[in-house]
Amino acid sequence: MNRAEVFRALTAEMTGLGFRRWRSDGEYVMDLGEGFEGWCSFADRTRQGGRILSVAPFAGVRCTAVEERIARWCGDVVPGWVERSYVATVSTNVGYLRREAKWSEHVLDLTEGIPVEVVQGLLADVTDVALGFFREAASYAGAARALRHGKGQMPDRRLERLPLVLALRGDLEEAHRELDVMRRTVEEGDCTTPRYLRYLAGFEEEFPRTVAR
Repeated sequence: MNRAEVFRALTAEMTGLGFRRWRSDGEYVMDLGEGFEGWCSFADRTRQGGRILSVAPFAGVRCTAVEERIARWCGDVVPGWVERSYVATVSTNVGYLRREAKWSEHVLDLTEGIPVEVVQGLLADVTDVALGFFREAASYAGAARALRHGKGQMPDRRLERLPLVLALRGDLEEAHRELDVMRRTVEEGDCTTPRYLRYLAGFEEEFPRTVAR
């Protein structure tokens, strides 16, 4: 058994759960309706001559209205990720969604068992954890909660996405308060200033502050 056989088995099982494969091995999306998609990714690496496969599972929810605006205003959806067209609005390693809230990684011995048996632990992460996270985060209110309180997320992801989620939910004053961090970054002349200036211009044109500070 090798890595390719494992991911073929994983793809077959994920398809059975209602996912579709997204471009590469180990990345799958599911339509959640009303402009939201669920996303699962399995980041892997081999060692010991290809005998051991380590796989880290991730779960996320993508809000189309958020991601389309960021792409339109900023060009790339995440700084430096010009070639990556799919990014979840909120995402984390599945281990942070469990009670113990710590990094999770499966270590698979490719000399043991058959592919469909080897992927069962990965599928349990999906059915026991990821699907529940999809239900919780597939709304503007749910995405805002996840961005605010979720562990294991990239800080820059929250910085750009939380204000948009709040604005789309209709909470413009809170959205503009969240943008103060970005405004301070611009004032300090950070390397991200050109990107954030484009973001702020797009945001303030579409979602102007309605009440004076």
